[in-house]
Amino acid sequence: MIKPLARSSIRFKLVVSLLAIVFLAGVLSVIVGLSALNTNLVRDAYATVRANLASTSELYQEEIENRSRVVQHLAGTPEIVRAAVAGDRPALFDKLNQIKRDFGFDIVDVVNADGTMLVRANNFGAFGDGMAGYRTIQEVLRSHTPVAGTGLLVYEDIAREGADLASRTVIPIVPTSHARPRSAPAEERALVIKIAAPILDRDRLAGILYAAVLLNNNAEFVDRFKRLVFKDEKIDGKDAGTTTVFLGDIRIATNVLDASGRRAIGTQVSEEVYRKVFARGETWVGKAFVVDDWYISGYTPLYDFDRKVLGMLYVGVLKKKFDVVVRNTTISYLLVILLATVLALSLSGYLINLYTKPVKRIIDASTEMALGFYHRIETDPHDDQDARRLSQAFNGMVDAIEERDRQLTDLADRTILKSEKLASIGRMASGIAHEINNPLTGVLTYSSLLLEDMKGTPYEEDLKVIRDETLRCRGIVRGILDFARDAKGERAPADLNALIEDALRILEKHVSFQNIKIVRDLAPDLPRVNVDAAEIRGVINNLAVNAADAMPAGGRLTIATSVEPGTGMAVIRVADTGVGIGEESLNMIFEPFFTTKDRGQGTGLGLPMVYGAVQRHGGQIDVQSKVGEGTEFTIKLPAG
Repeated sequence: MIKPLARSSIRFKLVVSLLAIVFLAGVLSVIVGLSALNTNLVRDAYATVRANLASTSELYQEEIENRSRVVQHLAGTPEIVRAAVAGDRPALFDKLNQIKRDFGFDIVDVVNADGTMLVRANNFGAFGDGMAGYRTIQEVLRSHTPVAGTGLLVYEDIAREGADLASRTVIPIVPTSHARPRSAPAEERALVIKIAAPILDRDRLAGILYAAVLLNNNAEFVDRFKRLVFKDEKIDGKDAGTTTVFLGDIRIATNVLDASGRRAIGTQVSEEVYRKVFARGETWVGKAFVVDDWYISGYTPLYDFDRKVLGMLYVGVLKKKFDVVVRNTTISYLLVILLATVLALSLSGYLINLYTKPVKRIIDASTEMALGFYHRIETDPHDDQDARRLSQAFNGMVDAIEERDRQLTDLADRTILKSEKLASIGRMASGIAHEINNPLTGVLTYSSLLLEDMKGTPYEEDLKVIRDETLRCRGIVRGILDFARDAKGERAPADLNALIEDALRILEKHVSFQNIKIVRDLAPDLPRVNVDAAEIRGVINNLAVNAADAMPAGGRLTIATSVEPGTGMAVIRVADTGVGIGEESLNMIFEPFFTTKDRGQGTGLGLPMVYGAVQRHGGQIDVQSKVGEGTEFTIKLPAG
């Protein structure tokens, strides 16, 4: 009776546990999935609006450039040049009206070379007035080159061009919530795309061809942008995407509709958007209530020739478009999660009943494994095929663990043997270096004496080579001795900031540091560290000298200390603004005798000595470098 009860207890526990896991996993999947879905869709919505805003801005600039090329071409045609030179106003009037019809300009004029109006396509009787105050005309008169861009015309200027244009210009202001207060009841200025090109007769300025497109109440202009960017997509009968041109904070051309279905001409943008875009010249993207509905909107400034903000370019996508995607995707996701949960529950119950018995055997075998025995499961001939495969898999795992343990033991033995060999080689290298040092001292002494005796003789240069090469050999020997040193030295609690100051006090007087600014950023609350003071000074000295060598033309050496949060380790950072280290060399700088310096300028043992010193203190060292920007070494030492 006990055995069946035990199996029943195990089955019950497994069923309850797995059901709880499946339920919790399903709930967490729904929460995390819906949160990620909403976040990603919002991010995609903002990215879509930014892309649409960029596309609309590009289309606007292309419009200016295309019209500029047209005006520039027309200014060079023989008919325009001849008529301008001759001052033939009737001929020019006919030609300008043809240009206005063919190319869709609202204003087409010819200005004399002295800046006075010669002929207007819209008003033949209005001529002789000064145009030199126009910024575009000024620039063409000065440079004799075409000029194009966005500009303003006051009501008086636009009225001289024709009554129909003047009537299009005036836009009554519609009070709008959250907008900045406006005292004037209407906007009477005109926002225009202006183009002016010189009319040249044998390199002599004969006049200026001036053309403009009035943007106030220009529905065709914004509707064309909307078709190009949004493809006339609709959501619940409304345009999914809209475009608008603002003069200041007033909509002067838009396909956003108000509650009555009319274009929302004269409505204002919110004061928040106005301040950021118009006042500060920044782009604004976010969720906004535009006239009568929510949009994901983007606003970017429109500049004149002098980079002064005149207005704004707007694109907006109905928030409903993204809400529909969120709703449909959420429903689909919940259905998938629900079906997956039901399937998982059914499958879990079946598998629990199927594998209860072999699982118990595996538990028993795992207990034996935990005690250090390589216990294998004996296959029961009454088990089904899956249970037998599970037992075989467990036995295979035991075999793999046993083999892994054997390999780890062999690896440990080989590692210990290798370490002992390396230690022996280090001791032998140290001994050889000691033995070489004595004869080198003799060679250096006698060569120096000979050099003193042979000054001014043909042998002086040869003796200098002998002396310098002997000094280099002695430097290599000293580096080997420092690198091979395995003694711990005298360690005591020390103030790292004081050790750094000691090292820098000597280095600052060295000729290599004359053109280098040394910046100290030493943390006052740095804990005392148990170190060999002389060895740490050597570490700072090596890193600082290497930094100076990397800045032959001068630069900045920064030495900073701090405490690493969490671990409490003392951190030393040595950074320079030198030539940097290439990626192919960065992984080799701590190898003995590797150096990037020219022959005779380094032994290649300085950084290995630094690495060894840090390792002996139980610390860590890391290096980051970019060619042409500099190198930074970070040392971490345990406190206390």
